[in-house]
Amino acid sequence: MSSSDLTPFQSDGAGPYQVAGRPRGRHRKGEGRPEPGGAAESLPLPPGAARRLVLAAVLVCSACGLVYELALVALGGQLGPDPVAETSVVLSVMVFSMGLGALAAKPFGHRPAEAFAVVESALAVVGGTSVTVVYTGAHVFGLYRVTMLTVCVATGILVGAEIPLLMTLVQRIRRQEAGHAVADLFAADYVGALGGGLLFPFLLLPALGQVGTVALVGAVNALVGTFVVLWLFRADLDRRARTRMCVLVFSALAVIGCAAGFGPDPPTTTREGDGPKCSYTCSTGA
Repeated sequence: MSSSDLTPFQSDGAGPYQVAGRPRGRHRKGEGRPEPGGAAESLPLPPGAARRLVLAAVLVCSACGLVYELALVALGGQLGPDPVAETSVVLSVMVFSMGLGALAAKPFGHRPAEAFAVVESALAVVGGTSVTVVYTGAHVFGLYRVTMLTVCVATGILVGAEIPLLMTLVQRIRRQEAGHAVADLFAADYVGALGGGLLFPFLLLPALGQVGTVALVGAVNALVGTFVVLWLFRADLDRRARTRMCVLVFSALAVIGCAAGFGPDPPTTTREGDGPKCSYTCSTGA
């Protein structure tokens, strides 16, 4: 047996069942080796590339989430009686709901891939139709406040559920120290938020309007989340689970398309004299 083989005991200081002549635990700081027989061995990519792909999905999903938030803020400024108050209400309710979503995701940690795909499809529907739903609730049913708060809570819960599930997926690819994994995830999350915050006012909103913007972002949200799960973590899913995900994402795209194509489009101006606000034409209460 050569000195590079695994042996129970080594005379040169190597520990039991350790590769002789190779220091134990020699790897990048903060990162562990993929566990033998674990999820990393069933991935279609090397662990490093798979991890980068998940972080790229974090970036895209974060950008989508911020676009939904900004779209609701902008719509609240148009429909509500006080733009400053509406902005405060939308932001605070969504951030609070994100905390609820993070707690709600804990029971699904044993099936993070499927849970993440479901969350992304649901978020795509809620966010991709948010402008249409709120505007319809305000001007057709006179329920602006109820509709806005309901959409904010639903969007916040789904956005908040993303990070715990993504953390579990990243750790399944390659175990890391908790601090390093959190730093990587939040770095990608904040960079994505910057991208979404810049794209919304300078590119998406002028080109597509409010309804078209959230519809496009919702479609991207659903497709990216489902692609990452179906391709990268397909070994964790049986055929029925993969079929459910395909049906779910196509249903989400159909709902978003119908809302964008047949729903009302709110006005894009809020200057005095350009059009009435909701506070003058509909009730802000239940």
